[in-house]
Amino acid sequence: MKRISGLISSVAILCLWLVACGGGATPTPPPAPTKPPAEPTKPPAVEGYQGGPVSNGGTITGKATYSGAAMAPETVEVDKDPEVCGTTIEVAKVQTDASGGLANAVVHITDIKSGKPLDSLGSKFLLDQKGCLYAPNVVIVPVGSALIIVNSDGILHNIHTTPFDNAPLNLAQPGTQKELKSDVFTVPEFVPASCDVHKWMSATIVVVDHPYAVVTSADGSFSLTDVPAGTYTVEIWHAEIGKQTMTVTVEAGKTATADAEFK
Repeated sequence: MKRISGLISSVAILCLWLVACGGGATPTPPPAPTKPPAEPTKPPAVEGYQGGPVSNGGTITGKATYSGAAMAPETVEVDKDPEVCGTTIEVAKVQTDASGGLANAVVHITDIKSGKPLDSLGSKFLLDQKGCLYAPNVVIVPVGSALIIVNSDGILHNIHTTPFDNAPLNLAQPGTQKELKSDVFTVPEFVPASCDVHKWMSATIVVVDHPYAVVTSADGSFSLTDVPAGTYTVEIWHAEIGKQTMTVTVEAGKTATADAEFK
């Protein structure tokens, strides 16, 4: 009997020890392994023009002409600063040479996505006020750049722009201030500019996001160089007589022609 009692006591002690050590409990399963953190995703590719080296690019050349009704320069009576501007001034809104070559038209590719760097247009962009007119009448400025307005007349001017998307400019420039600087342009567009002091003064600031834009010369000719091979839409725009578009195919190392006649 004593043996049985001792055996029962031993079994009880063993059971108590097992419970204390967790031996009688259902083992807790180890935590499920966590997934490794996802690799960071790359941001979507930036849309828009991408500049870089161009290998064996082609050229687009051409001439803009005007054969419509003659547009004689307008003679304006000067009511401000006649000692500098004169008593009258001629304002030619459409300038052509003897062959009809159209000056001051903007030629640009509208659908190019890559090509030579934007800074190939230069680093300093000027609009002068000389003889109480803007020179040049059309100026190209890349996004990310400002325009320097020069006062060669030495009298009070006030440049006033009316953009849709860029910051407007409305600044007086005394004769003693040789230069002033616009805000940086951020959006491509055609920006009209005028002078609030001399009402006949006008110009166009052409803001571009690629370097394939040029203003026609006095004889209407133009050239766009280092154009990657491909098919493009070329637009020729003039502030007074409108625009034309055409499809131009450029082959590597070759020259394509894009002439436009305005009537």
